[in-house]
Amino acid sequence: MLLETDWGNAKMELRRRNPMLGVFNTITRMWQLQIATLANRIIFYTQRLPWLKGLISEQAYAAVRAKRTAGAVAVVLRIIAGLLESLLYFGVMIALPVVLWADEREAGERLQLFMHMYFCISVLMAGITSAKIMETNEVKYTAVRLMRIAPTRFMRAVLVYRYTTFFLYQWIALTVIAGIFGISALQALMLVVTVTMWRVGSEWLHLIMFRQSNIVLVKKTGIIVLVMLLTLAAAYLPLTTVDGVPLFGAMAFGQPLLIALLLFFGVFSGYVLLKQTDFTAEVRTVTNHDDPLLNMEQMMADVQRKAVQVNERDYRENSSPPYSSKEGAGRKKGYAYMHELFIARHNSLIRAPLRKRLAAIMVIGVMLVSSALLFAADHLDVNSLERFLPLLILAMFHLTTGMHLCKVLFYHCDITLMRYHFYRKNAVQHFRLRLGWMLGMNVRIGAALATVLSVFVMILSEGEVHSIMLPIWLLTLTLAVFFTVHHLLLYYLLQPYSTELNTKNPLFTLLNSLISVCFIVAMLLRLTPWTLASVVTTLSLAYLFSALPLVSKFAESRFSVK
Repeated sequence: MLLETDWGNAKMELRRRNPMLGVFNTITRMWQLQIATLANRIIFYTQRLPWLKGLISEQAYAAVRAKRTAGAVAVVLRIIAGLLESLLYFGVMIALPVVLWADEREAGERLQLFMHMYFCISVLMAGITSAKIMETNEVKYTAVRLMRIAPTRFMRAVLVYRYTTFFLYQWIALTVIAGIFGISALQALMLVVTVTMWRVGSEWLHLIMFRQSNIVLVKKTGIIVLVMLLTLAAAYLPLTTVDGVPLFGAMAFGQPLLIALLLFFGVFSGYVLLKQTDFTAEVRTVTNHDDPLLNMEQMMADVQRKAVQVNERDYRENSSPPYSSKEGAGRKKGYAYMHELFIARHNSLIRAPLRKRLAAIMVIGVMLVSSALLFAADHLDVNSLERFLPLLILAMFHLTTGMHLCKVLFYHCDITLMRYHFYRKNAVQHFRLRLGWMLGMNVRIGAALATVLSVFVMILSEGEVHSIMLPIWLLTLTLAVFFTVHHLLLYYLLQPYSTELNTKNPLFTLLNSLISVCFIVAMLLRLTPWTLASVVTTLSLAYLFSALPLVSKFAESRFSVK
């Protein structure tokens, strides 16, 4: 007993003298927690796949040796995933647009474009939108609140792990990509070191802002979205035919004094964060929610007050059924009546995202029309728009309201009803009603976007009806259909939302990520407008006609509460 006590005291003394040893131990525990969580999640969802249902039993959760082996594999996969993420970042967000849309420019100008875009995205945007200290996530909550890891030691471990892996992955990825633009390995090293040090310094700035004004900047959604739009616009605008756009990012990376200042700032900030800073107050602030599993009502109230908050006026105005007369009751019965009642009592919650998206499209329209009127004569060419048409895939993916409406349906309707077998058995009936309802909203969004783009094209073509206009309309409307079916079908077949009110289904995340893959493929293939519109139309119709049979076959067993 004395030996165990002495050994424990010795370890505590060693940790006191060498704080980094405790940091590395904490990193190891973080990895173990993440790997165990990932393994259990994969077991849970793969058990429910129709073709694997009988192969994976409940005993898989207790198979310690097998899970350790899976954990070792998961470590390798996480390293590979980190490298792939950095390669996709440099390759897709920076190198690919330069190669596709500036291939006719000289090598020196392409290098300047690459450096400018890297500065805008990795320095300006990331410095404001990314801060691990003030980030709220499940791992932080579990480690600090449930596992009782000291907040300061945990945050030091997070910072060391985050920016060590960030530097390694980014350096390897940039070294691989840099050869295309004539950047040497040493130059790539200096670029990544500079950006890493700036990101460390940004963590300190976020911390100072919170302590001075009690503002968690990364939670200010409006500011973050505005910063992202402005920095991305600054990054990609030089790729267009608009002349005179300054490549200030390339000029910044070309200033030795600025590079030296960023390096010094990062080293100084890292020293302060790892040696002089107590993170207890900040970590307690961003993990102040009760455990969702232990206090579901508290978490439900938090979510309803924010993302899916119900307007009480809708309830007061619709306290009685919307079809109280005999004639109305005769028109709407069963699930159709329930659906109309749901819409009436959540009208504000449902209409708000539609109004916001239409307003955003109007703002985009004003910007496009203004640029067309100012630059059309000398700098903008309607024929050059063909290469940008694949961007409509990402635009419609984010503009359509399917994902938001599925969350509203889950939180305010289905979370209780899907516990009953009769409701799951009749999934086709309410799926059909909701599909038509969502289609109506998303088609309006698609038509609004197509109208805005048509006005832009007509200004560029001096009032003539250009041949690209019809493919634009066909693309936006069929993409509205595609993403409506996509979001609602995944909701019924995978039902990704858990009782903790978050998304944990890896299959759902994987299938959603395929949208980005399709966008990349469309850009690489450089399809003509009519070819792209024909492919998207064919896929949308196939998706639409296969939805009802898939829901009829699988929803009864899959559309359930997790």
